[in-house]
Amino acid sequence: MPYQDYQKAQKLAEKHHRQSLSRGEYPYLPALEELLPPKAEDGRIPLGQMEIPIAMIAGTVTAERTNAFASNFMPLLDSDTEFAAKWIALCADVRENGVQEPITVMEYMQRFYVIEGNKRVSVSAYFGAVSIEAKVTRILPKRTETTENIVYYEFIEFHRASGIYEIQMSQPGAFPRLCDAVIPREDPEAPFAVWDEELRKDIRFLYAVFAEYYCARNGQRLSACIGDAFLVFLEIYGFDALRQLSSAELKRRIDRIWSEFQVFKEDYHTSHILSPTEGSRKVALTKILPLSTAAVRIAFLYPKDPQISSWTYNHEIGRRYIQDVFGDRIETIPLVTGVEEAEAVIRNAVADGCRVIFTTSPEYHAISMRMTLAYPDVIFINCSMNTSYRQLRTYYLRIYEAKFLTGIIAGALTESERVGYIADYPVLGTPASVNAFALGVQMVNPRARVYLDWSTLENHDPYKYFREKGIDLISNRDINAPLAADTDFGLYGMYGDISFRLAAPVWNWGRLYEELVRSILIGAWKNDANDLGAHALMYYWGMSAGAIDIACSSRLPAGTRRLIGQMREDIAKNRFHPFTGVLYSQQGVCIAEENRQLMPHEIIGADWLLDNVIGTLPEPDDMKAEYRDFVRQHGLHTN
Repeated sequence: MPYQDYQKAQKLAEKHHRQSLSRGEYPYLPALEELLPPKAEDGRIPLGQMEIPIAMIAGTVTAERTNAFASNFMPLLDSDTEFAAKWIALCADVRENGVQEPITVMEYMQRFYVIEGNKRVSVSAYFGAVSIEAKVTRILPKRTETTENIVYYEFIEFHRASGIYEIQMSQPGAFPRLCDAVIPREDPEAPFAVWDEELRKDIRFLYAVFAEYYCARNGQRLSACIGDAFLVFLEIYGFDALRQLSSAELKRRIDRIWSEFQVFKEDYHTSHILSPTEGSRKVALTKILPLSTAAVRIAFLYPKDPQISSWTYNHEIGRRYIQDVFGDRIETIPLVTGVEEAEAVIRNAVADGCRVIFTTSPEYHAISMRMTLAYPDVIFINCSMNTSYRQLRTYYLRIYEAKFLTGIIAGALTESERVGYIADYPVLGTPASVNAFALGVQMVNPRARVYLDWSTLENHDPYKYFREKGIDLISNRDINAPLAADTDFGLYGMYGDISFRLAAPVWNWGRLYEELVRSILIGAWKNDANDLGAHALMYYWGMSAGAIDIACSSRLPAGTRRLIGQMREDIAKNRFHPFTGVLYSQQGVCIAEENRQLMPHEIIGADWLLDNVIGTLPEPDDMKAEYRDFVRQHGLHTN
């Protein structure tokens, strides 16, 4: 029997060898000593004896035995060799008693390489074993800025907490997100909690079911690796909810969000709708029939009261606008709630008959996706630049267009050739606004510089910094709340204790809300998704849709007003785009060449600053404590 086992294993090896050659791959076991770059080590750490996944054993440490095995660890040598005799004897022993001795391996970059025990791995793999006991020594690579290296060092912290090896990730930040999805940290700077055995067992079960079903549905053909897709699965449904489910129930939930994994097939998987589309205004055939006269109930979720939050106040203006426009055809309901209570508030709103829910902050992004799956007959739309999910549409406004125009005004009026810019959070879209403002300054005053500072830094006063630099023109917040002082928003000049407004961006959320609600009422809501296939959808409107404008002071010189009026018209009619032509970053990197226009995803995801900007993009740890978690969740690498 063991002899026949060897012949079967040898045939598996030969088949795998041929397939590897046909794909242009190395057909034998790779040797770590040949893979490890010179002077690449930063130390070795004995991890002791543990159970390791056989699927993650990649090869051997030395090249001595590589040609004896195909790269799947099946034996290649003839059956009359001494090697075959030893394999056959071991096979008989393992069939009778199991593997008695642990193998010895090196772990490097989340892969194992065998020092001693190649045949035990081979026989175990032949019998279909999932794991094997091993004495493990970790080789630490020297730290670099490569994605692979960053991910690996995040894995080390994940492994310290979880004791799990088999989950692999491809993007920085994924392992910390996975830890937080399992045991959320109250303090984002605290170390990850160590998982107990029951928790490890539950995660391994969830991952095993997910990985098996993901591969059964040919998920390996998608660009998202299994670990990346598993993280999306866990974040959407929540670990506590998933750990209670059976395999069959887990698979049904995977089916519901399969389209979220499909969008990874694209290099960039979001379609940005920049203006109302023809499809969104096309009346559905079902709407030709008589309809119920009952008003459509629409809820607006606000993170703060409109009286104290300029962000919420502008959305509230939009809500009131559409209520006036549509009259008794709709009923709008404002709901102020924090993130912790949002899910319960949404469930109550659905129970009260709300069929459209606008969640007006990026803080609600994950909750909105969970509720989309929980209530497939309710339309959820989240105000966010984070376009992670196909089944949840998002929306935002191209505020950078107005910032560009205010930059032109600042560049034209500055006498010191130094202009201040106060930003709030280093999140998606913020560098776009800073850079657009800087482009406006540069257009009319190539010698001027934009001094960037932040209102949310720990123990820091931007005004003190600007006074030291002799700056008297400042671009600050874009919007204002009714009860807030009106001296710190828009573009204004400061001369001693006297300040005066020059211009301010105008957000017109009502314009976007009007079009989206009308599209829903006439039954055209699905047309955009049907036209754009598997992509995630983001409504990203600006001056061309009447959703962004600029208000200018009468104090502006007549020539400046005419210039702004002309540029505004050109942007609105798509004759001019701020991010067009040669663009250089602070580091001298050419972002765009002559005649090239940046795409929406390049503008939104920008993590660079223009070469006439003095300042940096701070890290979350630089922010005040109350803002750090928000920046980590919605920062520049979440799109």
